[in-house]
Amino acid sequence: MQYDEFVKSLNDKQLEAVESPTQHLRVVAGAGSGKTRVLTYRISYLISQAHVAPWKILAITFTNKVANEMRNRVLKIVPEASKDLTIKTFHSFAAFFLRQEIDALGYPSNFTILDEEDQTKLVKDIASQMGYKKNDPIIKKTLMYIGSNKLKEKYPEDIKIEHERFEDERVCLEIYEEYENIKKRQSALDFDDLLLKTNEILSHFPLVQAKWRNRIDHILIDEFQDTNDTEYKMIRYLLKPSAALYVVGDPDQTIYTWRGANQGIILNLDKDFPDLETVILNQNYRSTQNILDSANKLISKNKYRVPKNLFTNNIKGHEIVVRGADSSFGEASYIAREIISLRDVQHYQYRDMVILYRSNYLTLDFEKALMAKKIPYVIYGGLKFYQRMEIKDVLAYFRLINNYKDDISFERIINVPKRGIGEASINLIKSGALEHDVSIYEYIVSEDADNELPPRVTKALRSMITRINTTRDELKENVEIFAKTLEDLITDIGYYTYLKEQDEGEDRIDNVKSLFDDLRHFLSSNTEATFEEYLQNVALVSAQDDIREGDHVTLMTVHTAKGLEFPVVFVVKLNQGIFPSNRALTEGGYMAEEEERRLAYVAFTRAKERLYLTYSGGFNYVVGADLIESQFIKESGNSNPGRPTSISSNYGRRQSQSNFFDDIRNDDDVAFDDVKPKPKEEPKPNTIVWHVGDIVIHQKFGRGVVKSLEGDNIIVVYFEDHGLKTLLGTHFMISKGE
Repeated sequence: MQYDEFVKSLNDKQLEAVESPTQHLRVVAGAGSGKTRVLTYRISYLISQAHVAPWKILAITFTNKVANEMRNRVLKIVPEASKDLTIKTFHSFAAFFLRQEIDALGYPSNFTILDEEDQTKLVKDIASQMGYKKNDPIIKKTLMYIGSNKLKEKYPEDIKIEHERFEDERVCLEIYEEYENIKKRQSALDFDDLLLKTNEILSHFPLVQAKWRNRIDHILIDEFQDTNDTEYKMIRYLLKPSAALYVVGDPDQTIYTWRGANQGIILNLDKDFPDLETVILNQNYRSTQNILDSANKLISKNKYRVPKNLFTNNIKGHEIVVRGADSSFGEASYIAREIISLRDVQHYQYRDMVILYRSNYLTLDFEKALMAKKIPYVIYGGLKFYQRMEIKDVLAYFRLINNYKDDISFERIINVPKRGIGEASINLIKSGALEHDVSIYEYIVSEDADNELPPRVTKALRSMITRINTTRDELKENVEIFAKTLEDLITDIGYYTYLKEQDEGEDRIDNVKSLFDDLRHFLSSNTEATFEEYLQNVALVSAQDDIREGDHVTLMTVHTAKGLEFPVVFVVKLNQGIFPSNRALTEGGYMAEEEERRLAYVAFTRAKERLYLTYSGGFNYVVGADLIESQFIKESGNSNPGRPTSISSNYGRRQSQSNFFDDIRNDDDVAFDDVKPKPKEEPKPNTIVWHVGDIVIHQKFGRGVVKSLEGDNIIVVYFEDHGLKTLLGTHFMISKGE
């Protein structure tokens, strides 16, 4: 392809960025502005028009996929560069460099690269040799310790502990030291080592640095806003005074600071290069102007950025749709119906639509709503809600409460949380139950177990069974508030503590809290429903989970969606405390707020034609408060003009785990009538507003006094003959006394 042919596809700013003679150039490329095209054409321009030898060019991208795509695009324009073009990620370039130079550090060139699983196994083995169990919390703590120190470019010999900054820091350092010793003996490097060892050689061996500097005349870097300090240091080592630096990125899309990305590098690049010139690409080729106007207003609230306003020659487009619902179920059901309408009336395909959320634990309601409407979907970047380890664990306890002969559930939770029961003991238990032709539960409580199992094992398991039996009895006595009873069980057995010790522990805890949140909504919407009915509906939801290839709605986190685009985007759960995240704001303050806003900006700018912003109300047990709409809705110039009838107050209240199939019946779809009869008319819940000290008259427990209030109309009442009871304040069996 001739140069003048591809010039025609560039706008004026893109062409300026491609042809710039400036030695140090920063291209601030807004979302959808064609940054990959500019970078590709820049490389092609250097080779075909500036006559730069391909081997004198080093281009850095952030994924191997993008590197391969960029290479293929360049070679279509300048095919003669096929053998000499270097387009790599930071890590792949470092490995390429070390294969040639690592002998300077005493390593052979055929070193092994450890992945995360290898790294974890090695730490576990070391801890095990020191007397720790391979699931001890010290494992996770040490892995985090190693990662955080390598991010600071600190090896064990660089760390001196006078006073421990946290419990077991000395143990972590001891494991870290042995970890490095073993890797050295095995000629192995982990991912962080690739960068650190490269920098070590470039900084300590001037002849090696000179050799590589002489090879490189042009360094080009994609997604420069995500560069960390170690990577930037590598670039500075490789960049000779006469070499050109060309970086492309968008400070407004820096969303990985929690992984070490330093936004200050791209923002303050002029301090390192006083002659730096900046070209801003603000013409968007992806979205409508209405979408861009909203995104521009939102991101303008950030202080630390390079000012720009995206514009487009595309049509003005559809107005941004903002909808709020009384409950998360109502929010999800509205979206499911809107998806059906977009497909049937507007002729979109399912594949044209994406649901974006802040965290993976938020998918439950949307999965239920999509399945109820038989809408195919695929989740990227996370498991479906009921496939997640922690949800399976909790539901196994629930099923065992309901049916003690359920050996599948018992086997799952026999050592969850850990009870010190080894594989040999578990095999002995299973064999004993089989030999005596009873369930595992029955065998453990039998006299046979006393004769055949170690006393420590029977004591641990019988303690668990006693707690399960107590919960079963409490449910029989107080079925109307079983969510609280079940949550007490999960807390008492130490499951939350157990999750804290797992990878992504906080997210897993949020998932479990989300399950109990769902239970409470089920209870408030179905005042006579049983525990068995809830479990039955969970099983039905799981059984209907049939995802087809091809045409499906996509669900993913905003982080996962970066770099992608869709005709229709639903940004959901835009609630204060969820998006922006309470945890992020608490830990990071104003800078974290700016990153949360950048994350919302990335979400908005994934949309090409239609953008929906939705939120819900009600009490949320993950946030620990009543939900309100996110600040980002108002900041983006949007507001809710009023709830449509499709997600009215009554509709939001009846969307529950139990009767979400009713929504199908309303559409004349009776696919589930064979498994659940039409519900009988239920007693209407009361609408009493309770205060501490109010007198309660309960049809079963008699007269009591309100001692405290919890969220979602839950009250704690003291009854003289029955003690404290946690009740649903709107239940039809209670009334206010004089």
